[in-house]
Amino acid sequence: MPAMSGRVSCLNDKAMLPGGLRLLPASWSAALRAAIFAVALACLTVLACDWLWRSQLSPDYLAHYTSALWPRTGAISLTAMKEELIYRLGLQTALCAVPLLFGRKVGPRWMIGAILLAQLVNVGALALYLLPYGLIRFWLVGAIWGWLYWRHGFVTALAAHGLAHFALDPLLLLALA
Repeated sequence: MPAMSGRVSCLNDKAMLPGGLRLLPASWSAALRAAIFAVALACLTVLACDWLWRSQLSPDYLAHYTSALWPRTGAISLTAMKEELIYRLGLQTALCAVPLLFGRKVGPRWMIGAILLAQLVNVGALALYLLPYGLIRFWLVGAIWGWLYWRHGFVTALAAHGLAHFALDPLLLLALA
């Protein structure tokens, strides 16, 4: 087994991206714990938002999340992973490369700004829908995945966001039905 961990470590060292971002987690066990925490936090936040603002949610939203779980959940999971490719791996990584063009390091404030800006580009008008619901439900919840990418690697954020819907969607069906 030591040879395998050496190969993963070597791959991890080569998988560094701008601003200290990485494709793979530095610690798989820490990444798993963080992913479980992120999924739980995202699910609880979305459930709380949808419960608090239920009377103001659009009929289309309610119909969508109270429809049959399959194939909806699989499709939403794939859409979530597509978001990770575009807005985290693509945009968040690009935003973290900007300071490097000027010989500067990417600090925590820049990284937080990159996470929030990438998610704002992702959700745009949804974040402004029914304030403060939209900001919390779409912008801040989505920023959780950017944080996970920053702290535990892209693969962790990709897997957690994709799998989150297999927990969230049945919970929404129960809560909104």
